[in-house]
Amino acid sequence: MTSAEASRAREQAVGERSAEQLANWAAHPDAEVRAAVASNPATAPRTLENLAHDEDWRVRAAAAANPATDGFWLGELIRDDDVRVREVAAANPGLTSKDLARAAEDDEARVRAAAAANSAASQTALDTASQDIDWRVRACAGANPVAPMVLLRTLATDEDWRVRASVAANAAAPSEVLAALVLDGDAGVREAAQRP
Repeated sequence: MTSAEASRAREQAVGERSAEQLANWAAHPDAEVRAAVASNPATAPRTLENLAHDEDWRVRAAAAANPATDGFWLGELIRDDDVRVREVAAANPGLTSKDLARAAEDDEARVRAAAAANSAASQTALDTASQDIDWRVRACAGANPVAPMVLLRTLATDEDWRVRASVAANAAAPSEVLAALVLDGDAGVREAAQRP
């Protein structure tokens, strides 16, 4: 198959609306075509289940990102051997609170950061993320629009300027926190706090 043929097949797989047509594309030999099917919200649950077990990590990651993927299969994908798949699954708001908690304890900081940025993160998960040793995880918690005000106040005093800047850029940051961050010692934090 030429690259032009594969490109046409990917475009069709993304644009197809019939579950039957998408199921046919799910068996395509090109992994990028299967990934396009896995990312399509119109893909049938049974097809997504099969794609969640695909040999290619890109296909599994596309299934992990799909909002139509069942919570059970997201839970399976959060346990994937490939960190890239776990990272994408951790960001999916359809993840159960139990599996989101599992992602928040992953060995890889990028998976924990994706869990901290998830709009479905619980206050407990965000509290845990705010104490993570990796600044990226704390920054994602500070940037999360569902982060409680008390957490944002705490992260606004974080030792790492990037965490403070993430709080300053958060539209949910309380005005008194922004007022303090406008006076921060770091120019990037001050700039983020002075947003319109």
